[in-house]
Amino acid sequence: MSKNKYYESRNIKRFYVPVFIIIILFVFIVCIASKQATIIPAEFRFIPVREFDEKSCEKWIDSLDFLYGKNKSFINDYKLPSLIALSFYPELREVVIGFIYSRESTTMATRPDMNTILGSKRSYNIFINDDENFEGILLKDVPFNAQIGIIGHEIAHVLDYENQNLLGIMRIGIDYLNADKKAIYEQSIDMLTISKGLGWQLRDWAQYSMYDSDKATDAYKEFKRKTYMRPEQIDAAMKNNSMYQYSFNN
Repeated sequence: MSKNKYYESRNIKRFYVPVFIIIILFVFIVCIASKQATIIPAEFRFIPVREFDEKSCEKWIDSLDFLYGKNKSFINDYKLPSLIALSFYPELREVVIGFIYSRESTTMATRPDMNTILGSKRSYNIFINDDENFEGILLKDVPFNAQIGIIGHEIAHVLDYENQNLLGIMRIGIDYLNADKKAIYEQSIDMLTISKGLGWQLRDWAQYSMYDSDKATDAYKEFKRKTYMRPEQIDAAMKNNSMYQYSFNN
């Protein structure tokens, strides 16, 4: 082989190898983008939905886990409603959140992990009450759509904490000692939940916890009515939010 042909062959290889690598990378990126765009059904794209049917949603659990399960640890019994609720908070994809059984004075509670509260990257625990002697409502007794509502409310607490500095979180803790201030704060979290698209689910939780549950005491139901938004208040908030226009008309 002549020198000219040899160098020509080398130059061709130098040209085609990087081009081939670029093509492979491009195809890979397109495939990943396409998977993320089509892997999730329309009802999980942050659009308000009147009611999620558990059986219909089960087929999407792997897709939801792929998109929203990163840095999350779930309780298997509540993984599906937790993932559906998380899908309405895409800004929390990278945030570490653990769902944990605990003995609480309410159905669920959310708190920053004290080991990370001083750091630049906090993690959070969402506690699920599993005390069988609890006089309120256990999550296992809550209808599926309402489960998504209360979990969505707890995730809204995470979003709120993420936007607070240490003094802000301390102020929230102090406000919890006053019933009126606690109600103002919790209703602001309800409004945040509604603004994220989970108003119908929150409404079902409010209806169940304040009126329909046959296990909660009257005192517990009254506490819920005084502290959180009632169903009619949630209805009014949704009617004043254009994102709910389609779900009200269908």
